Amino acid sequence: MLRILVNVLVIVSVTTADVLPNTILLNDGNRIPIVAYGTFGKTYEVEIIKPAVIKAIEAGYRHIDTAAVYRNEEQIGEAIVDVINRGIVKREDLWITTKLSLDVGTREGVLKSLQTSLNKLKLDYVDLYLIHFPMNLRNLQEHDYLNIWKGMEDMKKLNLARSIGISNFNSSEINRILLNSEIVPSVNEIEVNPNFVDLDLVAYCQSLNITVMSYAPFGFMAPRPYLNYTTSITFENPVLKSIAQKYGKTTSQVVLRYLIDRKTIPIPRSINTERIQSNIDLFDFRLTQQEITSINELNEDVKVYNFNQESLAIFFNFYGL
Repeated sequence: MLRILVNVLVIVSVTTADVLPNTILLNDGNRIPIVAYGTFGKTYEVEIIKPAVIKAIEAGYRHIDTAAVYRNEEQIGEAIVDVINRGIVKREDLWITTKLSLDVGTREGVLKSLQTSLNKLKLDYVDLYLIHFPMNLRNLQEHDYLNIWKGMEDMKKLNLARSIGISNFNSSEINRILLNSEIVPSVNEIEVNPNFVDLDLVAYCQSLNITVMSYAPFGFMAPRPYLNYTTSITFENPVLKSIAQKYGKTTSQVVLRYLIDRKTIPIPRSINTERIQSNIDLFDFRLTQQEITSINELNEDVKVYNFNQESLAIFFNFYGL
């Protein structure tokens, strides 16, 4: 029997974010902003995160995506304190997503991991808490994502997370959760971009009313110096340029709007002030179904983030994980 001793916070069920425009309804009744500011990067460069998150919130982002393994929750917490203290936002205006530590493999370990994240973020609750991977990337002696999911359900019941979800889960792994759990994940955060459109998994999640968050939204269009792959899709792609010219937008904005119009939540990341602003200037146009299809057809079926042993070694070394 699991015993958890914790001071339970009662969260108001409707926040400012719930009534803001540019949000979508999750399967648990909460509303989530349709663009997130991504904070994943080199763990030895976390000092850039606080000013970047402040810029993002000042530019209008209300959804911040992080994770325990990014090692930047403390800097994000400082940014949140800054913007709240200066009256730019209230806590209830923000949607904060973080992810479970890779060092947790059991139900019992989830509470401690979330409490550690909350302390670093200087928050009483997170809006969305995700299992980062179904795989046992740390080679823990005990690890079962289904058992971990039971712990995630505990966090929602304790009001320490408004919504709970998963990341990098495939359809079989999702099915196992659905067949053996009380709560359906609200979100699956996966890689989706013009290089890897992942039509089947996106459609599968959406058929279950599981919202997809799309990380690496620019795929190989963005520099990936640690990977030996040359894409034929660039920001000068004629399909993207034609759509951009039609709407008076940049091709990067077209890519982000494409992901929104597929009913996913893109997670762009930049520390450049101009691009931070550009990446959220997406709400005055909408792509047609034909335009969405034309971008789908660019698909190369190649992921930036593969999780085989060789790719993981390169990936962990580059980012200092």
